[in-house]
Amino acid sequence: MRRTGVKSGPKEPRTRRAGYPDGRRSFEWPLLIYPVLFLLTLGILCLVNRSIQKEVPAPVRPPQTAEQPAATPEDAGPADAATGTTSGHPRKFTSGLGRRSGTSTEAAAGYVSPGAARAGKVTSKSGRTSAIAGRMQHAVDLSQLQGPARTAAILQIAVDEKDHARIKQCLAELVAMGDEAVVPLNDLLTNEEGDAALWAATALARIGTPTATSALLDRLAETKEGLYKEELSKRVASISNHDSWPVLLDTMMQTGDTTVVRAAGASLSMMADAPVIDEVIARYDGASTDVEVERLTQLVRNIHSPKATEPLLSLAGHVSAAPQDTLQEAAIEALAKIGDAPSVSYLLRRLEASPPGESTRIFNAITQIDRPDAQASLLYAAAGNKEVSAEHGRTAAIYALKNYPNEPTLTLLERIVAQEQNEKVLTAATRTLDDIRLAPHAIAAKAGSLQKSEQMLPLPPVEK
Repeated sequence: MRRTGVKSGPKEPRTRRAGYPDGRRSFEWPLLIYPVLFLLTLGILCLVNRSIQKEVPAPVRPPQTAEQPAATPEDAGPADAATGTTSGHPRKFTSGLGRRSGTSTEAAAGYVSPGAARAGKVTSKSGRTSAIAGRMQHAVDLSQLQGPARTAAILQIAVDEKDHARIKQCLAELVAMGDEAVVPLNDLLTNEEGDAALWAATALARIGTPTATSALLDRLAETKEGLYKEELSKRVASISNHDSWPVLLDTMMQTGDTTVVRAAGASLSMMADAPVIDEVIARYDGASTDVEVERLTQLVRNIHSPKATEPLLSLAGHVSAAPQDTLQEAAIEALAKIGDAPSVSYLLRRLEASPPGESTRIFNAITQIDRPDAQASLLYAAAGNKEVSAEHGRTAAIYALKNYPNEPTLTLLERIVAQEQNEKVLTAATRTLDDIRLAPHAIAAKAGSLQKSEQMLPLPPVEK
């Protein structure tokens, strides 16, 4: 029941909000800063994104899928006209394509090098590169290439796919093109350091023209020391095109790179003939430094070309005349490396005519003869003939037969041991026979005679 007549206590006045007399909430305008900043940030991001999209170029060609057929050497078109070749004997090869000219090889020749494309290689969970990923590294439009550039691009693909049949076919095509193929091969050699580059070096060595040889020598000189440079030097050493000997000789005499000197000298020693030796003699006579003399002497010492026999015999001089200089001494040693019948006959006669002080060097040279076509002459001398004495030529020939561990050698040595009366000859035959039998490639004795071993060392192949 409501009580009346009693006034309630005074109520506390309600606190009013500032800003409005009726107590409504006032608007705080600084809060607008946050949405405004957010909108401005979104606008800036949109502008930056559009700018980036405009600057990024569109891909030239989509990756090749597994369904697309791989290019084959049969697709290669006819060779173009020669490009980038020079006449004569160039000293420095400069490619019209490549990084040193300021433009990329890919832009000029129309193909992408494997080294640049390997960055986009995709690897599966098992760690193996898928077939599609392997083709992605060759974003090459072969339809836009022709001639040597097209074949060089196919060679790149074949090397990375380890298609040896296609590699062999590409090499044959590039070698047949000659100087026309030097520019794309040099670009591949310059821009890569891997299997593809080594195959390009092989092709250049087989072409072997002065232009190809100069390109290969330049690349070898620019490469830092290591296994890759050694592989390149082997390619240079295999050059056999006789037209390139002036380039090789000039480079060997002018370079300060010992690897280049060794590789160029190895190639020259394989192709040396009368013109090469005549030029070497002229340069030796005009040499002004010990380095030049040493390099020319070493070159002659290592010659093993059968075409060099006659000029070396002329350089070596008469069998009874002492050598006049180191070049003549080197010529005598080179005849032992050639080892054909005229060379063996000359060395044996010179040994017989040499005074005691010189006989040791010639004796040792004879014992190092190991060319297959020299065996007949050595067997004849070891058996005894009018040209040789027992203490000199015959004994040296017997020691040289250690390099021919076959039945004719053992038959003769067994007979000498059984019948010979001269102590020096008997000792030489016994030692040589023991060395052959104790060697890993020995032919064991059977029933007091001979028995061929299953692991007999084959004779070295005859060099072409």
